[in-house]
Amino acid sequence: MTNAEITITDSLTVLLAMEDATVAYAFASLLEANDLQAATANCYADALALAGCDVVVAEFGGPAGALDGLELVERIRAAGLNPYIVLVGINPSHDDYRRAIRLGVHDLLERPLLPEQLIAAVEAAAVSAADVDEDGDGDETATLELILAAHPRAAEAAARDLISWAVRCDITPAARARIGSAVAEIVTNSVEAGATIIEVEATMGARALEVEIRDDGPGFDTAAVLAEAGLDATTGIGRAQALCEELQIASEMGAGTAARIRFGVSVLEFDDADRIDLSDLDFLAPGTSKELMATLQEDPNAPVILSPALAVVAGRLLAGPDPRRALQAALWS
Repeated sequence: MTNAEITITDSLTVLLAMEDATVAYAFASLLEANDLQAATANCYADALALAGCDVVVAEFGGPAGALDGLELVERIRAAGLNPYIVLVGINPSHDDYRRAIRLGVHDLLERPLLPEQLIAAVEAAAVSAADVDEDGDGDETATLELILAAHPRAAEAAARDLISWAVRCDITPAARARIGSAVAEIVTNSVEAGATIIEVEATMGARALEVEIRDDGPGFDTAAVLAEAGLDATTGIGRAQALCEELQIASEMGAGTAARIRFGVSVLEFDDADRIDLSDLDFLAPGTSKELMATLQEDPNAPVILSPALAVVAGRLLAGPDPRRALQAALWS
């Protein structure tokens, strides 16, 4: 594959690191049709040489020896580069998602995918840059947008992507479980109703997360459906209602359905002078890890409450990469 030159313009520049040249050129044509500059690479050296662009779109899970996106992301991070990362693959596993989260991947799309999904994922880089300042503080409102094809696994994909994003927002596990489960119920309803496209938009505020789910399905008479069985535990709407603080549904025959869900959430903060309670967490997001390490390095006796699993994680982080100190520090923690 011949590498394309990146032309510096006011629009986003996108690197496509794909094993299949046909797929790469198809993606490049699609992006350029939407006023986005695209370059292609089919080996690690070329990809790293061009990785200073705004967005990297790579694939993973290919044959042995192929250009694997997750390994490429590791090399990009090791080089000190921080582009917006979108990974594309077929049937990603839970291990793929966990590894992607740890590497700071912003979006993971499943193939086959709609053109709108790729464009939305790439353009989210501009939104991300506008929403997050250089210091990475949490004052700005965080947002997530997903466009899904209404296939049988859409509910799983929506919940998984939303939960992955919630981890990066430092939302606690109990809240993430409610959010993912409720959204999965509504997306399943859309699929079963005959929708073809489902849009999910999440907005994270100081103490609440709102999710709006829109579809292009046939719609229904909301008054009749909700009055009869909409809030019963045997229906998806009823189960979603039980998991959130507020659920509003607007639908019209022939005009699709929109559901707005509000969740009260707990977000990790280090503003309690008496103690830092992280006992409810099963994962440390990068920002939380950084602040926790700074706290413990400044005061090893700081009143920090950790779950047993996180105590081991904190110990290993304090020990650094030296394996001789890892076990000792983990046990000390």
